[in-house]
Amino acid sequence: MTYFSRKMGHDILGSTALFDLVQDPVFLFEDDQGSFRNIYANPAALALLPDQELIGSRIEELLLPEQSHKALQYFHSAQSTQSSLAFIDAIKLPQGEFTGETTLQPLVTEDGHCHYILATVKDMTASVRKQHELDQSDVEHNKLKSLIQLNADAIFEMNTNQEIIQVNKTACRATGMRENQLLGQSFLSLVAASSSEQAQSHIKQVLTGTPVEFEMGIDSGAKPATLLTSLTPIVIDSRVTGFFAHAKTMTEQKQTEQRLQRDVQRYKSLFDNHPHGLFTFDPTGKLESITASTENITGYTLQELQDETLLSVILPEDIEKVRRHFYKTIHHKKSERFELSFRHKNGQLIDLQAINIPIIVDGELAGIHSIVTDVTKANCAQKTLNETIEMLEIFWENSIDPIFSIDTKGDILKVNPAFEKTFGFTEKEMVTGKGTIIPPNMRFDQDQIVERILNGETVNSHDTLRITKSGEQLNIISSYSLVRNANKEIIGSTIIYKNVTELKKAERELQKSQEKYRLITESTFDIITLINLSGSIEYVSPAHEKLLGYSGDVHIGSPFTRNVHPDDAFELIESVASLMNGGEPVTIEVRFVHQDGHSIWMEVTPTPVIVGNDVVQLFTIARDITERRKLQHEIAKMAFYDHLSGIPNRRTFDDKLQKAIQQADESGKKVGVLMLDGRKFKQINDRFGHDAGDAVIKEMAQRLESCLRPIDTPARLGGDEMGAVFPELDSVELLEETAKRILTSFETPLLFNGFEIAIGVGIGLAIYPDDAANEKQLVKCADTALYKAKESQYNDYRIYS
Repeated sequence: MTYFSRKMGHDILGSTALFDLVQDPVFLFEDDQGSFRNIYANPAALALLPDQELIGSRIEELLLPEQSHKALQYFHSAQSTQSSLAFIDAIKLPQGEFTGETTLQPLVTEDGHCHYILATVKDMTASVRKQHELDQSDVEHNKLKSLIQLNADAIFEMNTNQEIIQVNKTACRATGMRENQLLGQSFLSLVAASSSEQAQSHIKQVLTGTPVEFEMGIDSGAKPATLLTSLTPIVIDSRVTGFFAHAKTMTEQKQTEQRLQRDVQRYKSLFDNHPHGLFTFDPTGKLESITASTENITGYTLQELQDETLLSVILPEDIEKVRRHFYKTIHHKKSERFELSFRHKNGQLIDLQAINIPIIVDGELAGIHSIVTDVTKANCAQKTLNETIEMLEIFWENSIDPIFSIDTKGDILKVNPAFEKTFGFTEKEMVTGKGTIIPPNMRFDQDQIVERILNGETVNSHDTLRITKSGEQLNIISSYSLVRNANKEIIGSTIIYKNVTELKKAERELQKSQEKYRLITESTFDIITLINLSGSIEYVSPAHEKLLGYSGDVHIGSPFTRNVHPDDAFELIESVASLMNGGEPVTIEVRFVHQDGHSIWMEVTPTPVIVGNDVVQLFTIARDITERRKLQHEIAKMAFYDHLSGIPNRRTFDDKLQKAIQQADESGKKVGVLMLDGRKFKQINDRFGHDAGDAVIKEMAQRLESCLRPIDTPARLGGDEMGAVFPELDSVELLEETAKRILTSFETPLLFNGFEIAIGVGIGLAIYPDDAANEKQLVKCADTALYKAKESQYNDYRIYS
């Protein structure tokens, strides 16, 4: 590198012209605050990295993190020693992997400092690949040799004359003959007479290049045996030069298959069901594989992690920690445990606990297994646990129910304030044994509870009696929860008492009134159904038979949806399920199917039966609302339709027009409005009577509706005034054609009570957005056109202009 002398100054870039002619990539780097920045690259270098901005980029910006870290070590070494240095490394390029031998030449200025380094890269990709292929060839040869000689099964190699030319030790043991006795023999000489014909046929087949497997008996110096034999052709340059015979005893084959199947199942079970993720890296830190659990934990596939690099989804503040533990595992060949934060593919931040385990083969590091566990929930659980402890302390102090703890002997250790308030004894009195709340005749009951606790049983909702300091007897529902130490040994129990004295009184009153309720149930016109928690009917009131035709006994034990209309069953199921989960009762309307097949609308109110705090049953009250539904339908129809003509009213007309204009704004089409008014309608009423006038209005509505499209909306707006909305119009021509068709329909007079009544009409038309900017303007324009049409003495129409 004499071209760059020690007389280098600020014009160093002027000395690079020679390297523009060099075929190998050449880079010139300048020292840049602990890193190196590229200030020159010859054409070969620019062609090597065409997609990157080389000039002005630092090494960290040109290479991946792991590669840039390694490269900087070489650059700093060349700079500090002021000596040339060479190294070989591989990088991934868009056109494939590139392996190069890089020579670093430090450029020393007159003041003795090295501020520049010249990097020359020699393409080693082809030679490295060739050497790899040669190595692989030697490896494959040794693999084949090991496969034959060390195989636990008998291996024979034969030429095309069926003569044995190679055997392994297992083959000698299987035949009871030495190797020199077997070599040169015909393979068929080993075959038992019973298998000879079959073996000869299979040998002919394998010599044509087709592998074959069959069961073969052998008859040699060893004990006769049946072998499962595979014949495999040896093909060199598309020509069969011999064949291999791979033989194993059938028993051993079966055992091997069973062991293999068990191993496969174990391996598959491990990878399919193990909750922990597993990364496998090579010694350089390159990710090689991950398990299915890893994908579940991180959300990434192996390809995605390799493309993005694993470090890109680790939080920046944890990257150095991950590197440090990785290198410690490599150098010390010991497991490393640490935690890190990881960005899941869905963007969620998760906490991972990782264990790096070195893979040691023959004393050398072959790679690293990294086992990861998602501890996000565990960390959250610990935080929640701390919060729960605080809440429990608050609950202990502020609960309105008595709470206390006992040891394994049943002696009280601690009581809460509500205990002292309920029973009148202080904590000191209860702990020292000066106070007692157990009636003398119930000591045995308490001893039984303690024994159940010592046996590891949790006791819930135990009904018992207790006495206060003043001697008052209380009805108590008690719940016992086990308390264990760090070794999970039972050391006592925490008890919560619920004072249900008043509830018991209410229950007794309830029992007294049950007969009264039964009488009410039997005589009501509503259907009352009692349902257990499994959803089966336990009781149906007599009204069921009166309203639905079925006897109540028929439904006992059946699902509560048995004769509910299929379209309404799900809504009723949801309502009942909501009650069971603590929801509020909601009245719903469903159809029940009568015995004769027709449907009856029922208003159903599910209600829970609660004992203590638990739902123990449910009952429904169903009332026939069929007539009410019909009335509601008629009322709803009256709100939107004209009662006389049967076509929509003005309210529907306005609603349809508004929606049509909104739709036109989106689709870019037009909306038409037609206004129609009768001629001399008052004279018809005066001459023929109001019944005739009503008949004329009905006829006008029918004729108008018959001339419209299915998507158009006719409407009676008042008196003999009618209108129509035309959505999704492409042009005014359709509107005009409809108007002409309507006028033609009115040429025929109406026959009423023997009289012919001529019906005259005028029609006004307007188009949105051509004539108006909104609904009101559009109707006004159509009315203006109608006024012009009625100025004519004949039935006519006008378009707003």
